[in-house]
Amino acid sequence: MAGKDAAEEPRTETPRQPQRPRGHARFEALLNAADQLLREQEAAAISLQDVARLAEAPLASVYHYFPNPTALFLGLAQRYVLTFDTLYASPVEHIPETWPALCRILWNRARRFYEGNPAAMRLFLGPAVGLKIRQADLESNSRLGQRQHDLVRRHFHIPDDPELLRRFALSITISDSIWSLSYIRHGSITDAMAREAADAREAYLALYIPLRAARRS
Repeated sequence: MAGKDAAEEPRTETPRQPQRPRGHARFEALLNAADQLLREQEAAAISLQDVARLAEAPLASVYHYFPNPTALFLGLAQRYVLTFDTLYASPVEHIPETWPALCRILWNRARRFYEGNPAAMRLFLGPAVGLKIRQADLESNSRLGQRQHDLVRRHFHIPDDPELLRRFALSITISDSIWSLSYIRHGSITDAMAREAADAREAYLALYIPLRAARRS
């Protein structure tokens, strides 16, 4: 019995995905309410009752999709992650002359998203990031790192090293750590800390990619 309980426990921290259009609309409305609340206060101060009240939804509906706050904020994190995927997948119209400049275009997109979405900044960069949120963030970094790697390889001659995929993902995690420090200290990603993060990312990647890697024709 104990083994069964242990196996079932992780599912209680995962949101239940809606199967019908009406359920999807309710699901998104609850996430919208959570986002609005998170803009003003820490996740630990937000209850499922608060979300139900703001969304004008029955509490039973909240529990149906989100059995606890961890599942609620994981659902919100997953929605933010989809936005990051879209930002990194969007075409770059004018390719710069160096790969660091190309990478900065993607990093600046992410920074602008955070600046316009304080709830996402609090959830991913704040001091009270839970394990499930951190795992979702790191999984996202792996995908974003691959997108960044593929974009750089498409336009520049870089080493044919399979470890570069992991290193691009790690460079994003390095950046996130500095952005998080900036958020905790200043409540935002300051220009100075954004430059520090960019320098750290590029210095790390430059260990494996020549800074003046040639453009592909």
